[in-house]
Amino acid sequence: MTREAGFTLVEVLVALSIFALVGTLSTGLLVTAIDARERQEAAMDRVVELQQIRALWRDDAAQMVMRAHRTADGGYDGPALAGQAEAGLSYAGDSRQLAGFTRRGRANPGEAVDRSSLVRVGWRVEGGRLLRDIWSVADPAPSSVPQIMVLASGLEDVSVSFRYGRNWLSEPLRADNSGDAPVPDAIRLSYLDPIGREIEHVALTVTAGTES
Repeated sequence: MTREAGFTLVEVLVALSIFALVGTLSTGLLVTAIDARERQEAAMDRVVELQQIRALWRDDAAQMVMRAHRTADGGYDGPALAGQAEAGLSYAGDSRQLAGFTRRGRANPGEAVDRSSLVRVGWRVEGGRLLRDIWSVADPAPSSVPQIMVLASGLEDVSVSFRYGRNWLSEPLRADNSGDAPVPDAIRLSYLDPIGREIEHVALTVTAGTES
């Protein structure tokens, strides 16, 4: 009597166990690889975000102009450099201003349009998000809507400080008896990022001046 070719029940169970083990290991390796890739992508996103904030902060500071924004009747409705104590243009709800000022640098290739190169910028925090507002003119109306850039989210303890000489102050100095507000030597943006790191961006106001 000859034995028919095939597998015994024990052999089948052993094979199934091996396949199950290989499948489990493969799934675990795949999940680990996906998690590692997601962590790497998140880290790269944070680096790009950090570089963008630093570049914009330094560019705004370098192009700062100590010029108060004017109302329609020719008066002034705010300081040349607004700090955290002043309410910003069109800010409401849980928005909190960090800094606001006029800056140079609006592109006008070939002077194709008859307009100033000055614009108004504002930095604020809202619900843990860092926002940069830019108005297309230096003297925006209180009701005008800026172009808003969302630079980061999930931030805590966001603040701005202003350096005069050797001192860092939480608010900018106001105009003296001559009527001119002193220009800070540097401005600093500080916050805790979503993973709890303390981040600081310090920018020099190397081209700051007074312009009408």
